[in-house]
Amino acid sequence: MKLDGKVSLISACGRGIGKEIALTLAKEGSSVVINSFSNENTQALARELEDLGAKVVAVPGDITKSSIILAMVDAAIDAFGKIDILINNVGGGSSTDITDKDNPLAEVEAVWDGTYAMSLKAPVLMCEAVMPHFIERKSGKIINMSSLAGRPGMPHVDLVPLSSSYHSAKAGLIRYTQLLADQVGRHNINVNAICPGIIYTDGWRELSEAMVANHPDYKGEDPREWFLGVGQGRYAGEGLPQTPLRREQTTADIAEAVLFLTSDAAANITGQTLNVDGGMAKD
Repeated sequence: MKLDGKVSLISACGRGIGKEIALTLAKEGSSVVINSFSNENTQALARELEDLGAKVVAVPGDITKSSIILAMVDAAIDAFGKIDILINNVGGGSSTDITDKDNPLAEVEAVWDGTYAMSLKAPVLMCEAVMPHFIERKSGKIINMSSLAGRPGMPHVDLVPLSSSYHSAKAGLIRYTQLLADQVGRHNINVNAICPGIIYTDGWRELSEAMVANHPDYKGEDPREWFLGVGQGRYAGEGLPQTPLRREQTTADIAEAVLFLTSDAAANITGQTLNVDGGMAKD
């Protein structure tokens, strides 16, 4: 198997893309240290991984908190004595119900702070936490999960609610990936980013169902078909072009890209951002 003997840290992997990544890396022989905000989801995934025969340590909690980040790194060292792979899957937008007549910036500040914490600060802190171990061993693979929202050619910025903060944070993560790759390449550490396309995960389902009720072009279609454009990556009513491959993207598509970039086959790839989107983005 491609990752025999490797140890992987994976944040925010209780469901969706992160869960698929954890299962894929475990099937290829990696021991895994997993995290999600939900203790229930984290423990359920731990049991599923153990059923596959994988060695697993679960560290549930808010990965935007430095205490959880350090606990995750310490757990890996205590259980396995090393870290080989870091997958920063955490990310998302933030919303707030704050209304403060005395401070008209309170709501904007809360949204930007929350989105920054999830989509940029947490991955940066995770990288900083594992870097001493990678440098000491002169080896390491980092994958930062960005988004098409962070790419300059991504049309329709309202595809993602709270888009200004989210798009900006994901763009920042791409640039951080490039800079970090330059800084640590001499230590044989690979740092890359992945930008997934539109995948109908549980998170997107919840988001799309909330969005369609208030969208002027929604005419009562099935929320899933409306959101995906009948599975072809076309945001119905907004004119987002169909993907050239004309197929719905899946969590497995992203996990396989992660597997490639963390394997020895990608030893000479670093500082890159890989779009896994069926050809939707053109940059």
